Amino acid sequence: MQEVFKDQYMLASSFTAASTFLLAALVFWKNYKRRLNLLYFFWAFSVGFWSLALVFNIFSSNFTSAIFWSKILHFWAILLPPIYVHFVLLFLQKENKFKRLIIGIYLLSFVTILLDFSPWFLTSTYREKFHFFVTKPLALYPLHIVLFVFCILFAIFQLFLSFRESKGKYKQQVWFFFLATLIGYSGGITNFLINYDFLIYPLYPFGNYTICAYVVVIGLGILKYQLMDIYVIIRKTLVFAGLFGLLLLVVGTITALTQSYIGQLVGIGATTRQILSILIAMVLFDPVRKFLTNVTDKFLFQKKYDYHKLLKDASRGMSNIESLERLLGLVVHFVTMKMRIKNAAVLMREGASDQYNLVYQRGFDKKFLTLTLYQNDPLIHYLETHKEAVDIERIKEQIETASSRRHGKIAEDYDYEAIRERMDQLQAACCVPSFLGRELRNILLMGEKKSGEYYSNEDLNLLYTLAQESSIAIENARLYDEAIKKSRELEHINDQLEHSKTLLMKALQEAEGANKQLQDTQAQLIHEQKMATLGRLAASVGHEVNNPLTILSMNVSRVILKHRKHPDMKVTEIIDVFDKMEKNIERIKAVVNTLTGLLKKSEKGKFEALSLKLILEETLPLVQFQTYLDNLSGTEVDFNVPGNVPLIRGDLERLQEVFLNLFINAFHAMAGKRHRRIEVHAEMDPQDPNMVAVHFKDNGSGMTEDVMKKVFNYGFTTKAPGKGSGLGLYMCKYIVELHGGTIRVQSKLGEGTTFTLTLPIYSETSTVKTVSSSS
Repeated sequence: MQEVFKDQYMLASSFTAASTFLLAALVFWKNYKRRLNLLYFFWAFSVGFWSLALVFNIFSSNFTSAIFWSKILHFWAILLPPIYVHFVLLFLQKENKFKRLIIGIYLLSFVTILLDFSPWFLTSTYREKFHFFVTKPLALYPLHIVLFVFCILFAIFQLFLSFRESKGKYKQQVWFFFLATLIGYSGGITNFLINYDFLIYPLYPFGNYTICAYVVVIGLGILKYQLMDIYVIIRKTLVFAGLFGLLLLVVGTITALTQSYIGQLVGIGATTRQILSILIAMVLFDPVRKFLTNVTDKFLFQKKYDYHKLLKDASRGMSNIESLERLLGLVVHFVTMKMRIKNAAVLMREGASDQYNLVYQRGFDKKFLTLTLYQNDPLIHYLETHKEAVDIERIKEQIETASSRRHGKIAEDYDYEAIRERMDQLQAACCVPSFLGRELRNILLMGEKKSGEYYSNEDLNLLYTLAQESSIAIENARLYDEAIKKSRELEHINDQLEHSKTLLMKALQEAEGANKQLQDTQAQLIHEQKMATLGRLAASVGHEVNNPLTILSMNVSRVILKHRKHPDMKVTEIIDVFDKMEKNIERIKAVVNTLTGLLKKSEKGKFEALSLKLILEETLPLVQFQTYLDNLSGTEVDFNVPGNVPLIRGDLERLQEVFLNLFINAFHAMAGKRHRRIEVHAEMDPQDPNMVAVHFKDNGSGMTEDVMKKVFNYGFTTKAPGKGSGLGLYMCKYIVELHGGTIRVQSKLGEGTTFTLTLPIYSETSTVKTVSSSS
């Protein structure tokens, strides 16, 4: 039984040393610049040397050799806890949180190492039950046990907490580390029992096999969840080593058969049989290698084998789709269903802009219905430059690598921390760029796999190949959709044009009718204004003519009576009566001539050369007739029209209506005033040399700002009901603008009002215009 214990103990220690050295070499080979890999390398390296020292301790034949190897194995055993705790905290991204604790554990371990080489820590003794020397603890040895147990329990507790809080592939990684730590150290810690001469069967000698189990569990984690990213190395190393051995076995068997049986049957010599065997081996080597490689790809590398088939199927499907939306749906459906991904989305560049907009998604939250990234985004910059698919684990690895050389001279070209944050924000575990030529056109965002596995290199290579093959198909589909969209837009525009044409024709017809209605309304307004003027003229003319007619009638009656009484009466006796009759006749004639001159029309609808001074002078008597009943006599009127004012171009009748309205409004505004004055001043318009400006000023009551804003409005009047129609100034503005001029007003309440008119100067080249008039 003692020999069995010794042999198993030595065998377990040897297996532990070999497996941990191999694991340390693989991790170091993968990425020796990564701090996580370095720490794990040092830990596995320490376990290997501890196991190796344990083997030499078992083989020790004397006390001196045993005490030497006992102190050496404890040197490595003391280093294990602080390195492993540091590694676990770095893996869990808790290094900064427990930085002081890590430093404290390293310091305690350094002190314990010093005590290891003191006479108070341990010694060695030979145990008959085991048939080899073992460590005998002394007074300070429990310090090592306490530090060891504390570190392992702390690491297991932190792994357990992170396992509860994490999710996805990272959760599976933490689970494998937690399980491996629990298994490995639960058996490894039994080495303390043998030092205190406790023998608990079957812990001895099989406790150290749990350390080998630790390596197996970590290996499974590497193979299944790409733990520490050495999946490809281990797989290819193990698989091709097995294939090579199988190949040698097949070739060797055939060679042996050739030498043993075929050579004897044929009767050839030994040298010839050897040469023939080598030739047969050379012929069979390549076919056997290809056969085994295909079998391996099919059964061991099933994912890769299926990927090529799926890639072919996807390419065939893309070639038959023209619509962009259906094509994007196919790509997203392919990666989500075939690769069992939780969510996927496609970002597409908007033309020649710097924007990448979300055009299709599946499995994302509602907040991802709209998403835009810009060309200066760290993730976009990284994909444009590297031109390869990237997963978030490789970005994390770059962050750790960059952190380990942050004091170096090489400056980082990428903000890996910003890239990681962006990928977390996008819920993307993998990003695949799609290039059209050298231009990044599309980006495929993919979430975690439902299995929790990481994206392997085969995954990334497949997705990148798929993205490149789909880029041309996506571009063609985009152009096809744009052509369809443009065609529909063109049809819509044509429909709108036809509809607009119909509306325009209808609007023109309505405008023509409205214009005719406006002309009729304007003619009606002019007619009403004229009738109002004629009404006032009729009243005043009737009064002017009736008086002399009455006197004339009385004189005629007197002559008739005298003639009847005195038939022989001489003409000289009634000559004075005839003189009076003649004066009254002249008076009536004067009134008639004045009205005839005032109401004499210019050629209807024609603009002609007019003297502004004559227009004003001929309008004033008409004003006197208009204002006769209002008893507004005694108003001083001052005309100031210089001789250098040229003839104006206009319609006499219309301009007389304008000035007649201005005179009447001025008279009414001055009603009740003792001193009434109207000034009419004409000059060349200082702002336009082709116009004459006429300033019509009175010293009436003036008007407010509000009244000035409305004074030209149709129907607006400040006179009492029945006194004003609200048409006068409205018609003045209409007639002046019809002549191509302007009219404006300035007034101050209590001081008077000034109307300023501008009228065009007459020119021989002026175009003859017609003015609408009413009959």
